[in-house]
Amino acid sequence: MELTEFISGLINEGNVTVAADLLTFEEGDLRTAAIHLQQYYEDDCREMPHTAPELDMAAALWAAGYLYTTVQFILLRNLDASLLETHLPAYTGERTPAAIYSADLTLRYLPDLFLLAKGLSPTDPLIARFYQTAHQWPFSAAAIPLTEQVDLSAINDHPSLRQAYTDRIIQARNLSQCRLPENLPLVQAALGSHAAVLWPQFDTVINENIL
Repeated sequence: MELTEFISGLINEGNVTVAADLLTFEEGDLRTAAIHLQQYYEDDCREMPHTAPELDMAAALWAAGYLYTTVQFILLRNLDASLLETHLPAYTGERTPAAIYSADLTLRYLPDLFLLAKGLSPTDPLIARFYQTAHQWPFSAAAIPLTEQVDLSAINDHPSLRQAYTDRIIQARNLSQCRLPENLPLVQAALGSHAAVLWPQFDTVINENIL
């Protein structure tokens, strides 16, 4: 029940344990993990603005497994980088609003792991995989500075995701994401007349656009 215990520890205690070897999750483990994710979704969506997207269990399970294995690659320094492609596969489904939110139930911890991994070894090939995942799942990576354009259409077309993503950019003080044309007016509207107090550095972005 490795994945189930991982999800339970992540949600309830904020502490996780992983196996000392890369593994494939058993069917019974996945079924029980799905029950935990369902409950987590039902609790979490009450805190979302507007109406949260529906649950996409396939995306939620993929993300939980992805996060589990990411932790393994951070902690088990003997793992070869050649294993990244096999054991951290990209999501093959469509990144709909439901998939984005469902994956975020666990992928929202990605920025914390990114900082941890970067602190341990800035040149680790895992860092490149973090950036790749952040570009594919920007909703969960609002705190990771990205230098390339990302597809925000599925986020900005959904009221709940759009508002939550804007709030995350502000909370993370992420100027690189704030500068994106799709995000700037949303951040500006959210901050309103309180921008100088809530985020003083935001003025630099406004001045750049004026100039």
